[in-house]
Amino acid sequence: MRIGKRLLRLGGFVTCLSLTTIAAAADNCSGTFVQVVMHTGNVIVRLSDDHNAPGHMAIGSCDAETLRCTFKDKEGDTWTTDESVGGTWKIVDGTGKYAKAKSFGWGKTVRKEVGPEGMIYVGVWGGECSMNM
Repeated sequence: MRIGKRLLRLGGFVTCLSLTTIAAAADNCSGTFVQVVMHTGNVIVRLSDDHNAPGHMAIGSCDAETLRCTFKDKEGDTWTTDESVGGTWKIVDGTGKYAKAKSFGWGKTVRKEVGPEGMIYVGVWGGECSMNM
């Protein structure tokens, strides 16, 4: 619980930084992320520039070996992405409103630091998001 509260505070701070100005003009969705990588796994908080967009305030985790990440939004719907070492992602599976999503994009870490629970990464993401393709 303590980690979750810290991540939410940090996520709000990141949003205030307006890091998403790095987003490409063609992106129809973008936002910020905070990822804490601990010895027992990792936790990601994903925020969208559009606070009403699906996926805003989603929490997820990634498998370090496969680079597959699964997120859950505040309504309980989930989506899974395949990530690449080069910083790209695409949705490969989903439930609820993400069941037919065909979204893909990019991510970029803009700051990393050693934190009390492990490494903390702060970054931006963007891409083409479509819920009903």
